[in-house]
Amino acid sequence: MTMLRRATFALLLAGCGNAGESLTFPTLPEGGIAVSFYLDRDATGTYSTNDTTMAGVRVALLAANGVDTIQTVLSSATGVAIFGPVPIGRYRVVVDRAALGDSIGVVVGDTGTITILARADSNTANRLVRLGYKEVSVTGVKALPAGRRVIVRGIVVSPMQAFSDSSMFLQDATGALRVTSARHWPGRNGNNIGDSVAVLGTTGASLGRPVLLAGRVSSLGLGSAPAPQLVTVAEVRTAKGGTLDAALVQVTNAKVVDTAKVALDLRVTFSEAADDADRATALFDQLLQAPATIFTAGRTITVRGVLVPRGDGTWSVKPRNATDLTLGP
Repeated sequence: MTMLRRATFALLLAGCGNAGESLTFPTLPEGGIAVSFYLDRDATGTYSTNDTTMAGVRVALLAANGVDTIQTVLSSATGVAIFGPVPIGRYRVVVDRAALGDSIGVVVGDTGTITILARADSNTANRLVRLGYKEVSVTGVKALPAGRRVIVRGIVVSPMQAFSDSSMFLQDATGALRVTSARHWPGRNGNNIGDSVAVLGTTGASLGRPVLLAGRVSSLGLGSAPAPQLVTVAEVRTAKGGTLDAALVQVTNAKVVDTAKVALDLRVTFSEAADDADRATALFDQLLQAPATIFTAGRTITVRGVLVPRGDGTWSVKPRNATDLTLGP
């Protein structure tokens, strides 16, 4: 049987006009895949003028159901990685997360299947990948070493325009945080108490306490004003052992002791009504223009505000606006 088949095949070749020539197959159609990368600096989840393209991102092309890398490329200066030519088929792309560095913690868009078809309108495909800074909680910020670029989401307790140093205070489910030299991304000049925000900044310290340095703020929505924690005079002074650093607090029915100018700000010392020796301070920012004459010794004071460190192991309560102060007889 084998010899018969060979003889038949030989006869067929002998009968062809191109006998002896190499047999060739038609070229398979090919296509291309473009993957674009951008850094979501304002943490809004969509591309905006505040964002930038990302060069040098390492990305691999694999078959849709495969584990072997077909091609690996780096994104260009314009943030685009091109795979091609590639045969018609189904593929997936995978960003090399290990090569992104510690600051990048969000990668969205390198999942799912990319299909290239043998049609003029379907032989190329595009994929947009969003990269973002690592997102951490307030407690996470305080645990990180200095110098890390991170995003923190929270609710505004004190807006950036309340104080002359542009510090902003926010809270989340894990605690409260001071943001130094806060600025809003272009489009707004400030924010409001209760705003839901995302803040890009650098971990660090100020006056001996963990903070987020030079925060860039995105306002994401409106919310309700957070309620203050009720505290004693002693808890104002120590921030309850530091656990209430940057928190919104209120001390009620204390007694004014005296006042003093601190640069352009006004410091008011007050005590428990029943114990003149148990004292703490309120720091009124120069923007409030609080007159010292209204704080007469012995007058009842109820004051609300954020706790700010003095740098000596004690804290002051810092009112945000005029409604944070109530004076009695």
